[in-house]
Amino acid sequence: MVCGCFLLFGWLARAEEPDPTHSMAGWVQQVSADLKTLDHRYRVPVDPSALEVRRNVLQSWLTRLEQRDFSTLRRDAQIDYLLLRSELAYRLHRLEQDASRDLEAVELLPYWETLGEILRHRENVDPIDAAALAGELDAVAAAAERAAADIEPPPGAGAKATAARLRGLQAAQLVGQYLRAVEEMDRFYHGYHPQYNWWCKQPVNRLRAALAEHRSKLREKLVGVPESDDQTIIGLPIGQQALQVELRHEWIVHTPAELIALARREMAWCDREMRTAAQQLGFGDDWKAALEHVKQQHVAPGDQPQLIRELAWEAIRFLQTHDLITIPPLAANGWRMTMMSPERQRVNPYFLGGDSIIVSFPTDGMTHEEKLMSMRSNNIHFSRATVHHELIPGHHLQYYALARFRPYRELFRTPFWMEGWALYWEMFLWDLDFARGPEDRIGMLFWRKHRCARIIFSLSYHLGEMSPQECVDYLIENVGHEPSAAAAEVRRSVMGGYSPLYQAAYMLGGLQLRRLHAEIVLSGTMTNRQFHDTVLRQHSIPIEPLRLYLSDVPLSPDMGPSWRFADE
Repeated sequence: MVCGCFLLFGWLARAEEPDPTHSMAGWVQQVSADLKTLDHRYRVPVDPSALEVRRNVLQSWLTRLEQRDFSTLRRDAQIDYLLLRSELAYRLHRLEQDASRDLEAVELLPYWETLGEILRHRENVDPIDAAALAGELDAVAAAAERAAADIEPPPGAGAKATAARLRGLQAAQLVGQYLRAVEEMDRFYHGYHPQYNWWCKQPVNRLRAALAEHRSKLREKLVGVPESDDQTIIGLPIGQQALQVELRHEWIVHTPAELIALARREMAWCDREMRTAAQQLGFGDDWKAALEHVKQQHVAPGDQPQLIRELAWEAIRFLQTHDLITIPPLAANGWRMTMMSPERQRVNPYFLGGDSIIVSFPTDGMTHEEKLMSMRSNNIHFSRATVHHELIPGHHLQYYALARFRPYRELFRTPFWMEGWALYWEMFLWDLDFARGPEDRIGMLFWRKHRCARIIFSLSYHLGEMSPQECVDYLIENVGHEPSAAAAEVRRSVMGGYSPLYQAAYMLGGLQLRRLHAEIVLSGTMTNRQFHDTVLRQHSIPIEPLRLYLSDVPLSPDMGPSWRFADE
């Protein structure tokens, strides 16, 4: 007998099949809703049945898209078509890529199929035989205990040992997912099923302990970094091929090597400008001495919020005076300020922004050394260089626009637009002499070097060319970071849950928008205000499709990335 839930799913799929006369915006909204439903419904790790459902949903939308007459669409709808086709193809590829990676990792989890079946019965709300379930849980626990006891450290060093450690890290993460799913299953039955507690209380407790022990032993023996170690930076480099997939999804045709070369050119420019500013301050070519001078210029404890408020309004007045962008009164006055906790400052040593600006500065619970580093890292000139990045015209103004213009495009949200826009303004304001003197220029250059370094170390890390410690050392030596701030930056990049290209997206997205501004504004096609308002009102999308929208180039349904913005 076919389960009623699958009959219902099938009926809904037929009932909600999109009408081909619907707008492309409507199709994007429906795809977004389908993806949210899949994430809501299918939660069991490494689930072959869920994989098949996800694959079929994505493929069916690609098929529907291919059957649509592209030539009848308006230009903005054609952009939606191209974005949706790219997103669906990317998600299909990632689905298979992730499944392949997970299947390699579960070779270290000999119990995964049995445990997955137990968890699927809970997800499907199938009737349970509590006595039989207790036996299954106990058997899985025994298998997990044996697996934990049998783990051996990878022999020697080299590529094979590194691959073994990375597979161990992925396996440990999967065990964590299984453990959370078991916890959810226990909450579902506990106290509601009359026989569940009597039969399953001890087996499920044994399983909890066995999974936790297996995860711990994987980290300790195979990865070589025990769970108690919260200092060592570990992650999963994705490699050249996967990086190319991520770049194509962002509509970037350049190779990782070409982008690293671009970052090195930008870094060389920054070094020349940094030496010039150092000379103006009387430090000769010693830019690190000049940087140290700038770091010492911070406000007293307790005064940082007032500094940030003053800098925010200074940037707003500058933009309005130069007629650079529309700033609605509600946007100008709609942001809040909060203080960042000491715990968050371990990962984010600098302030963050968006709807609110989250200020980093020393707290009374920090050590003396931590307090000094926090004040040095959030000095006046560093802060002046980035308050506008976080608020206006940066992230706060972006969030204001995202909620009001083409919000259906949330599916395509990208750091190349989000972070690239904020970084673009740092460069644009430099060109407009926003800096008041050499100290301000050093503050702006510090962040610009930082974003160049992010491209270099993050792509090199994922290519397997730099270790996390080498990334930390690079930031200290080439950008001038405090050691704690450099470690926090790399920890955030590698272990913070960011996409592989996120850190590279700041400078790369900014350079794309800078090149696009030259094509559109310097050619006389638009004013600065028109260009900037248009970019905001297209929502967060990859920059090349935005460029296509602003151009008169004929569009076709099979278009892909081709813009070589990084060429000299």
